[in-house]
Amino acid sequence: MRIAGLASFEFCRKLDGRAWNPAWRWHERRAPLLRITAQDGSSGIGEGWSRPGEIAAFHERVREAAPSLIGRDAGEIDAIHEELGKPVSWAEAAFASAVDVALWDLAARRRCVSLHALLDAPRDTVPVYASGGLYEDGKDRNGLAAEMRGYVARGFLAVKMKIGGLTLEDDMARLAAVRAAVGDAVEIIVDAVGQLDRAKAPRWIERLARLGVRSIQAPLADADVEGMAALQRDFPIAIIAGETEYRHAQFERLLQTRAVGMLQFCVGLCGGITGARQLIAAATAAGVEVTLQCYSTAVMQAATFHAGAVAGVRHAEYHMFHTGLYGAFPPGMSQVREGCVQLGERRGLGVDDVLAGMRPVVSVD
Repeated sequence: MRIAGLASFEFCRKLDGRAWNPAWRWHERRAPLLRITAQDGSSGIGEGWSRPGEIAAFHERVREAAPSLIGRDAGEIDAIHEELGKPVSWAEAAFASAVDVALWDLAARRRCVSLHALLDAPRDTVPVYASGGLYEDGKDRNGLAAEMRGYVARGFLAVKMKIGGLTLEDDMARLAAVRAAVGDAVEIIVDAVGQLDRAKAPRWIERLARLGVRSIQAPLADADVEGMAALQRDFPIAIIAGETEYRHAQFERLLQTRAVGMLQFCVGLCGGITGARQLIAAATAAGVEVTLQCYSTAVMQAATFHAGAVAGVRHAEYHMFHTGLYGAFPPGMSQVREGCVQLGERRGLGVDDVLAGMRPVVSVD
């Protein structure tokens, strides 16, 4: 089964700019998709992470690297991963990840099995958390509380919201409203988007702990590993980092220094399914749980769910704001029951016809 062609596509969703986090106001969401076609006409799809406003770098990487994959045996997933697995930029990492996901999807489709079955994962349900809680023009804390209450009503047992965009008192008031709305049993994760610093973070985390928050994502800049290690050592809240990281050496550093209570990474940036399995194994060996990051289309979301079926993953992000192509999900991925999604038995990733009507940005054969 030789690779006959690669084509990249671009999903674009226009947004009204009313929703924002402390680092970014959302006017659009663009995501790069990749299709790999074999000589017999079978195909697999993948998706890569992309930096806002810089998606062109992904497509340029397709132009550069795709010719070297034409004619390769599509079943040599590990070998191809190894060859592409030393990226020096996010675009190289995203391309390598999209290739890996597409090859796994292709392999599972050809075998007429679901991807998690091909991975021999021990479960077919995956714990997920509802990711939302952005700041939004015209939405007050009562509106935020209603949003989070709605996720719990849909079956989620954990939710994530943004902090760090307002003052400490204002953000704690938002959080208190959410806690009152969802009850004490629901897990609340907060994401500070790197907006705190070593001086501010302890006071914020003390207040978060009083409200029963169990984990905080990106309290400090990603580069401040020593600062995160100190927070993890001194406070009873799991520190989460790594959303935009792709270097496995840096993930190893986070584990070795005990800088995180949960290791987080994106399947579309860490090397795809193969890279995710490697990092899950490393985290498990270090006694650290894994949480999977995702904010993209149904392709990446489905890949994240299948990776989440591997032992050692505590939960996976299920984005409630970035919901591109979610209509392609099989029923089990659309419905959350007791905090979990059901992967189902559809072939491969389980999302079909997502590229219908899209024209390739780059096509190499």
